[in-house]
Amino acid sequence: MIFIDYKNNPPSEELIEEGKELTQQLLALPEDKRKEFIEQNKSYWGKLKDHLASLSYGKCWYTEAHDIASVYHVDHFRPKNETKKLKKDCRIETDNNDEAYWWLAFAWENYRLSGNIPNTSKNAYFPLRKGSPIAKNMNDLDKEWIGLLDPTDETDVMLLTFGEDGRAYPACNDDSSWEAQRVSLSIRVYDLNSTTLVEARVEIQNQCKRRVNRILRLMQDKENNYNQLVKEEIKEQIRELRKMMYPSSELSAAAKHYILNRTEPFIKGILC
Repeated sequence: MIFIDYKNNPPSEELIEEGKELTQQLLALPEDKRKEFIEQNKSYWGKLKDHLASLSYGKCWYTEAHDIASVYHVDHFRPKNETKKLKKDCRIETDNNDEAYWWLAFAWENYRLSGNIPNTSKNAYFPLRKGSPIAKNMNDLDKEWIGLLDPTDETDVMLLTFGEDGRAYPACNDDSSWEAQRVSLSIRVYDLNSTTLVEARVEIQNQCKRRVNRILRLMQDKENNYNQLVKEEIKEQIRELRKMMYPSSELSAAAKHYILNRTEPFIKGILC
């Protein structure tokens, strides 16, 4: 997961206005007509898919994956039709909004680009911290203690790290903290430790490891320290490591965490 600066990169004004108009029509309907109206106008968020993809270099916002996350969906971060109580495979007690967030069905701010793995797993789950206020309108959203990491929140992205086993973990040391619990909830709900994603991260980290070790071998070869070809290969390996950390690269966060955790002195130079 990497930060998506969504709020500063909104869709076109035309699409925003269309969403506002649909929202006004939705708000005017009786409760028993809302789901039907949302279903009839579901093509709206499909119009935003290309824009969402452009902000993440075509990657899923939750997993940072391309085709390994399969088909892309426009996910409603806060579920539009229902919310399910999170119980299965989760020991963290949470609350949820029983009424769902139907009034956000056409709000562009609520859309996230999701691959098939996290979209299927997330379903209608949107856990809140036990005792959290429940938002009933746009003005109340910031009052909720949401249990899921949001890729559009720069501080949320910093809470997630990856081990050499390819699995996602909390970046903080206190496992009992709400921050660590949010990471655990996100791993569970987004299925961030699915076999497919874990194997892909391990492969990315192995690529990094091979390049770092190759640099070390070249640097330790004292006889060729001044060989121009050796210097050029070292530079090329460093360039490739930097590319793997680019936001446009698949699973760049996993690559960056691996590289940052290496202790060799030259690693600092790669980050320059």
